[in-house]
Amino acid sequence: MVIDGHNDVLLRLWRGQPLRHLDLARAPEYGFAGGFFAVYVPGREGLAEDPEPPYAQPLAAPLDHGEARRVAEEQTAILERLGVTIARRPGDFAPGRITAILHLEGAEPLAPDLSDLARWYDRGLRSVGLVWSRPNVFAHGVPFAFPSRAVGPGLTDAGRRLVRACNRMGILLDVSHLTETGFWDVARASDAPLVATHSNAHALCPSSRNLTDEQLDAIGASGGVVGINFAASFLRADGRPEPHTSLDEIVRHVAYVGERIGIDHVALGSDFEGAVVPEGATFPAVVDALRAHRFDDDAVAHVTHRNWLRVLARTWRPWHRYFRCAGDDPRETLLTALAGFDAPGLAVDLGCGTGRDTLELLRRGWKVVAIDGEREAIDRLHDAVGDEPRLTARVARLESAEWPPCDLVNASFVLPFVRPDRFAAVWERIVTSLGPGGCFCGQLFGPRDEWAGSAVVVFPRDEVERMLEPFNVELLREVDEDGETALGTRKHWHLFHIVARKR
Repeated sequence: MVIDGHNDVLLRLWRGQPLRHLDLARAPEYGFAGGFFAVYVPGREGLAEDPEPPYAQPLAAPLDHGEARRVAEEQTAILERLGVTIARRPGDFAPGRITAILHLEGAEPLAPDLSDLARWYDRGLRSVGLVWSRPNVFAHGVPFAFPSRAVGPGLTDAGRRLVRACNRMGILLDVSHLTETGFWDVARASDAPLVATHSNAHALCPSSRNLTDEQLDAIGASGGVVGINFAASFLRADGRPEPHTSLDEIVRHVAYVGERIGIDHVALGSDFEGAVVPEGATFPAVVDALRAHRFDDDAVAHVTHRNWLRVLARTWRPWHRYFRCAGDDPRETLLTALAGFDAPGLAVDLGCGTGRDTLELLRRGWKVVAIDGEREAIDRLHDAVGDEPRLTARVARLESAEWPPCDLVNASFVLPFVRPDRFAAVWERIVTSLGPGGCFCGQLFGPRDEWAGSAVVVFPRDEVERMLEPFNVELLREVDEDGETALGTRKHWHLFHIVARKR
C-alpha cells in the first residue's frame, strides 16, 4: 500500500488538463491508496516552467483572499466529485481504494482572522501548508532558486495564530515551501510533529526548496516525516529538470534521509501532476528500486505508508494527548452550579471530554446527555461507566447537536471552540433549553487570551454580561493572567468562569 505526500491532480483537473502521472481509475490496482491532494491557487506571476540552472525566480504576491477562496472552493468541489474517500481519520486509508487528504498548498484561501477555518475543517481539511513559495499574510515562502538556501523572513503574527489553531484542531502543518526562518518559527510554535510533505535533502541537491541537515534533524527529533519529492530538479545534484533521470536518485534521497534521522521519518511525496519527474516513475517502479537497493520489506512498508499513518495518528488526534494529561476532578464551575440544586435532574454536558464532569453528575444521581465531537471521548466515557441507564452519550459537533429541555447545561472550556459563524445559534439553543431555575455553567474567553484570533470565539466583559441577561448570575469571575494549558504549555489566559441561573 502506498500513501503519497503530494499530488497536483486537482490543479490539472481544474485547468481542464489530462492527468500525466496518475490513472485514478486503475491506481488502486497497483497499490496507490491515496494521500495528500493539494488545493493550489495559482498567482498572477509568470513563472518559468522547469528552468535550467542556475536560476532565481522571485515571485509576486498571491491573489486576494476572496479570489483565492473561490479557486480553492472550485478545486475542493472537484475532489468531492471524484468519488474518493476524503480522509478524516487515519483509519480511513485502506487497500483497494483511494483516500484523499484535503490539503491547502498555501493558506491564502483562509480568512486572515481564521474565522472560516472551522468551516474548512468540517468540509474535510486536514493539512495546511502555510505558503506556497510566494508570500502571503501568514508567512514568507522560499522563491525557487538553484543553487541556494531557503532564505527570507518567516511567519507573521497571523501565521503563528494559524499554527496554534491547527495544533488545537488536529490539522497537519506542512513546512515544504517555507523559508528556513519560517521553518524554525513553526518548530518553536508547534507542538505537533514537523512534516515536509514533498521536500528533499539539500546536501544532495542544493535547491532552495530542499531541507538542510539541521532541518532534517529537527523533523526527526519531533517525530515527523519527510516525503521525498520525485521532481527531477529537486533530486539531481545539478538541479536540471531532466526527465531522463534515474529512479536511483529518488532512492538516494530516501536513503540519505533514512540514514540521517531514521527510517521511521522518511516517506514518499511524489509531486505527481505538478513537476517533471523521472521517466517511468510509478509507485511500483519506485518500490522495486528501493528493494533493488536492499531496502527490506519492513523498511519499504515504513516508507510507503506506515510513517504517514503514524504521523497522521499523532497529528489528527490532538485531544488524545489532552485526555491523557487532563485531570479527573470535576470543574469548580460545575460544583458551584450543583450546590444550587436541591435534587438531581437532567444535565447536558457539552464537550464532555475526559468525562470528569459527567462522572460527577452521575455520581450525584443526575441523568446526563453527554455530547462530544471526538469519538475517543465517548468511548472513554462508556469504558468508565459501563452500561449506565442514566447516561446518553453521542458523538456530535456542538454546531449541529440537539438536546432536550434540561435543568443544567455544563460547557467546560468548549464554547470558545464553536465555529464563530454558528456561535449565536449554539448559545440560543443553550438558553432556550433551560427553563426557569435551570442553570448554565462553563467558560468563555476574553479578547486578551493568547488564543484570540486563532479561530477561537472571544468576548469582552460587557458582551458576556449582555449574553447573561436572561439569567441571574451567581458567578462571573474574570481571569487575566499567565498560566499553563493541560499539556503544560505556557499560555496567557483571559477567560470568564460562569455560573448563571435562568430567570
